[in-house]
Amino acid sequence: MKAALVFPRTMYKSGDPPLGIAYIAAYLRKNTDAQINIIDPTHYGSLSYVYDRLKYLQPDIVGIYFDTIMYKNSIKTAEYAKRLGSITVAGGPHATILPQSLIKDDNIDIVTIGEGEQTFTEIVRAFKSKDWKNIPGIFYKEGGKIIENQPRPLVEDINLLPMPARDLLEMDKYISSWYYLDSIDTGLTGTNIIASRGCPFRCSYCQPTLEKIFGRKLKLRNPENVISEMESLKSDYNIKGAFFHDDTITADKRWINNFCSLLKKSRLDIRWGCNTRADTIDDNTIKLMKDAGLANVHLGIESANQRILDDVYQKGIKTSDVKTAVSLLNKNKVTIMGFFMLGAPGETKQEIKNTIRFASNLNIQEATFSIVSPLPKTGLYDLVEKLKFPISNNFEDFNYYSSRAFKDGLHTYKELKKLQLEALMAFYIKPNRIWYILKHFLSIRGAAKLIRKLTRFYK
Repeated sequence: MKAALVFPRTMYKSGDPPLGIAYIAAYLRKNTDAQINIIDPTHYGSLSYVYDRLKYLQPDIVGIYFDTIMYKNSIKTAEYAKRLGSITVAGGPHATILPQSLIKDDNIDIVTIGEGEQTFTEIVRAFKSKDWKNIPGIFYKEGGKIIENQPRPLVEDINLLPMPARDLLEMDKYISSWYYLDSIDTGLTGTNIIASRGCPFRCSYCQPTLEKIFGRKLKLRNPENVISEMESLKSDYNIKGAFFHDDTITADKRWINNFCSLLKKSRLDIRWGCNTRADTIDDNTIKLMKDAGLANVHLGIESANQRILDDVYQKGIKTSDVKTAVSLLNKNKVTIMGFFMLGAPGETKQEIKNTIRFASNLNIQEATFSIVSPLPKTGLYDLVEKLKFPISNNFEDFNYYSSRAFKDGLHTYKELKKLQLEALMAFYIKPNRIWYILKHFLSIRGAAKLIRKLTRFYK
């Protein structure tokens, strides 16, 4: 029996491997006798690669990752797979929040809700009988009817999951494209790691989607488990850097302190970075992290306007928290990437300008400015509906790289793209950041990565 997992990303080359489906692949290999493959067109730029691989492999079951941004590619993949006679299974965040919209599609047989390892494994085991009725956490079709099974309990102990099957990914391409520690060294080889699942915070642009997938509490792997993975990555791929792609592993001070202590003792000599929030780090924590190899943090700042942070994003931080965190990180010589968003529902041009000015003057080394897209069923989406702003019912419009899914009468998408470019120019033409640009052009690899970063937003 053969199963394929498809991650249909084609818009841009990335250094961020799809670890979610790699975890599912590893779990399948451990718990079934099925032949497992991952089909990932990230570095090929076309769905023709997906079709060619499906045609060659002829899998019995095809699991397809669905998020709202990649919706079009995911649906097209389902069409390919169904044309070849495969059973098609939709999973991922879009499938979890809008399962009814997918199960109605003629090319989708099953939709999985939440974490996928156990669910997909049970689907594979039931392939011969096609008896799906006892599998929790799915929608499926039978006799022309759509059937919703009982919910699946959450994975409580994520330490029991095997390490992601990176050997099924083209890791050489991901490592070559990896850019997460470019502010330290554009030639640093590295990859991403996931040490936790879930997020205890209530930001409107993420929740309640994360809660529906992983549950409300933060689930952390044991520090020993994570360090074991880092050791394997260094041995197998000779990495020198790592980035923790978790939402906020610094939310649990006891865990991060223990992890840093053990990592320092391991003498792995890996430079690393992580996502964080301004209100989850302090001077002592940063010192411990720095002493264990921390080189860079990605800080969710979002806006310079407290009204937007409170009333729109429900972020739970103050702009003063951001300034304090930035000061402490600079004191400890940790470089900072700031995340900002432009065009929140009801955000005025002056408020956007405030954020651009705030970001430009902040003592951080990198910044990215995204155009706001209220993903379906998030708190931000609900706010847009509450404000009665017209919002698209076409999922393809939720791709913030190429469109804006709602209209608030304040800015067109074209105007926001101009403001986005203005923000990038204002940020990077500062004398203290010119070196960041110049050092990318000191090597072919660095220049290629910088061009990829820019074309992601301006294709």
